[in-house]
Amino acid sequence: MTATGSHNSLKKQQDFPVGIIEGFFGTPWDMRSRMTFIERLPRMGLNFYIYAPKNDPCLRSRWSEEFTAEYTSALKQLALKIKSTGMKFGIGFSPLGATADSRKYLPVFRHQIKHLAEELHPDYLALLFDDMKISLEHEGVLQNIFIRECLDVLTPYGIRLITCSSFYTTDPILEKVFGKMPECYHSDLLKGLPDSVDFFWTGSKVISTEYTEKDLLLAADILGRKPFIWDNYPVNDGRKASDYLYLKPFSGRNLIPSLASGIAVNPMKQTFLNLFPLASLRKALETDNAELISEAAAENLKFCHGGSFTDFMGTCTELFASTPVSEITDREKNDLLRILDAMLLEKKSALSGAVPADGSITDTDVGETEKIRNELAEINEIKNFLNGKYVFDPACLTG
Repeated sequence: MTATGSHNSLKKQQDFPVGIIEGFFGTPWDMRSRMTFIERLPRMGLNFYIYAPKNDPCLRSRWSEEFTAEYTSALKQLALKIKSTGMKFGIGFSPLGATADSRKYLPVFRHQIKHLAEELHPDYLALLFDDMKISLEHEGVLQNIFIRECLDVLTPYGIRLITCSSFYTTDPILEKVFGKMPECYHSDLLKGLPDSVDFFWTGSKVISTEYTEKDLLLAADILGRKPFIWDNYPVNDGRKASDYLYLKPFSGRNLIPSLASGIAVNPMKQTFLNLFPLASLRKALETDNAELISEAAAENLKFCHGGSFTDFMGTCTELFASTPVSEITDREKNDLLRILDAMLLEKKSALSGAVPADGSITDTDVGETEKIRNELAEINEIKNFLNGKYVFDPACLTG
């Protein structure tokens, strides 16, 4: 490959949308933690962040109510933070129940979308019809109307629209939980929509362990365009998944850049522990070589963790991924908690000594302080996990 060809290939890879969609059920992260977490993401090669917690009522259960000035201000600060890192900002919007009375809700919907566009200036708006009960045979037609209305509002602002349909996978669990898919659902949904409208797709399952060529081509055939992958790894908001921490590197993702239009990762309920799997994402999109993926992850983790802490986490990875927290023995749990408490004291001591007595701070000091703060947060997240804080939320209907 020529130097020019190599440069173009690298630029294309950097431009490919790789980011986060904060779209899990359960207690949303606090804003301070979210802001700090976001600062770490560009180092992992991520280039966008979509805010769409299922339990943010303003964006889902109470979507039709006027946004307060305080809420809008908080979202503005989030948008500015994300954009300050060089990443693109997106907002998710789930108009629950809107299609049941489109004549009533369409003007309200348009008003809310216009407000988000004008106040937040997002790069992406995700219009989400996922995880909603389906009872109307013409649901696809009605959702198409709302997509068109949304597109009409967003186009003058140059905002990219990504939609998640009610049937975002061929996994039969969706029909069991939310109702039978109407016979012409996807043809009705897609009718007349331009190729510029992206559609999320989770793969052959709600939680897919890999994305094969067959899976991705089938999605493109159903959607009439390349799918935008909504990756439900490492999210752990389901009935069973809440008992686990998924810290292992990504795999089975190397076909996504050529056969999809982007990838959005749905993170775990814990905030900073997501850095461990995310450190491998970019490399996993390039290759399926497990050794190369692990090496890239280790290199990325050097920027936000100390070596000894990364080694410790490596010893826990298999346990947390394979054994439900409810089945970890009291002895194992108490041993881990003792280690974590000792580490907590050590890290707090190190943090207090990270700034020189004269108050001068170098780039090295800032880097080391950042690492310690990451580790302190992650130690507390593991302790809370072991102590049963992250219990399953019954609102997660796909759990």
